[in-house]
Amino acid sequence: MKSFLTLKSVDEVLSLIRTFDRLPEESVPLDESAGRYLAQDWAAPEDLPGFARSTVDGYAVRAQDVFGAQEGSPALLECVGDCPMGSAPSFSLAPGQTARILTGGMLPEGADSVVMVEYSRPIEENLVELIRTQAPGDHVLERDEDAAEGSVLIPAGRRLRSQEVGLLAALGQQTVPVRRRPRVTILSTGDEVVPFEKKPLPGQVRDVNSHSLAALCTGAGADVRMAGLIDDDRTRLETAVREAAQWADVVLLSGGSSAGMRDHTVEVFLSMPDSSLLVHGAAISPGKPFILARTGGICLMGLPGQVASALVCARVFLLPLLSHLQGGEETVTPGVSAVLSRSVASAQGRRDFIRVRLSRSADGWIADPVTAPSGLISGLVAADALVVCSENSEGLYAGQSVFAELLV
Repeated sequence: MKSFLTLKSVDEVLSLIRTFDRLPEESVPLDESAGRYLAQDWAAPEDLPGFARSTVDGYAVRAQDVFGAQEGSPALLECVGDCPMGSAPSFSLAPGQTARILTGGMLPEGADSVVMVEYSRPIEENLVELIRTQAPGDHVLERDEDAAEGSVLIPAGRRLRSQEVGLLAALGQQTVPVRRRPRVTILSTGDEVVPFEKKPLPGQVRDVNSHSLAALCTGAGADVRMAGLIDDDRTRLETAVREAAQWADVVLLSGGSSAGMRDHTVEVFLSMPDSSLLVHGAAISPGKPFILARTGGICLMGLPGQVASALVCARVFLLPLLSHLQGGEETVTPGVSAVLSRSVASAQGRRDFIRVRLSRSADGWIADPVTAPSGLISGLVAADALVVCSENSEGLYAGQSVFAELLV
């Protein structure tokens, strides 16, 4: 039997993942930038909104002209016109003057606040009583309140969401500098694995891993190629990996990562030019037979063949790799605090990722462990989240407060 190398901890594996070089920068049109990772800090090219604008419908005023104004003692001001939407007012306010303004309108020169229309009483065509005191800046967005010219608004490594795209649009950014998408080639191995569209014979199983891993990679921003199924033949596997490495930044194999006599992944990875084996076995459950290697600047990753093990490993190691290659910054893992419904045993020295189903009670979320072998996809389908049991723990107990990482 081939033996595993010394198992590396999850944190050690993640540190090795961060040694791969980030992908090069490219520019994409604004409307193609959502979900991409910003390649460099982005600073405001100008002030935003660029002018003082009203946040309410009402009257633009000088705050000192309405000082002390109230119901029984209104301020009487001369209304000198309307502030047009979409252009600058052609007048300025002198002491004792006001102007009608709508939400989003530009304040005239001399105005520093706005009185809401609810606190106004028109007297004549050009006279209005205002019954509310305002301080300078009340109901006003200042010219640089959204963004000041030169200030860094989006740091490098941020994955662009709809709100970042909106900010870029607000400041006229037509193209956006982002990291190139990672190219991932996926290979499934095993004599027993057949294409998903084929009816399996006794002893055969459909290819689940290629498609579930492709969906995971695509959701993480990668360009994916599925290179098909390779039987347990070292020569054919080596040829397939070499062909995949001509295009890919990451070559991903599922199956063939254990220490069995028919598992050739490590040998094939080490046969690649300028290759080095970084990890053969991780202190993680499920997913112990995990392999990480490099050939030149290309990442070679071997995942277990069991579907739950493969997907958990991919979430723990592959997703951080894809984020790192794109320059991803540290992000907060989405999750909820929950109470464990029953105890779960673990073994010290490994990090367990426990599948749980979430339900809501009057006191908060309840995490109910899902018991299913690592070869069953249904256990992950039934789960809403993963709960981590650390390496120095022998398990989690019923009623314990845990953090449930959402499977989104």
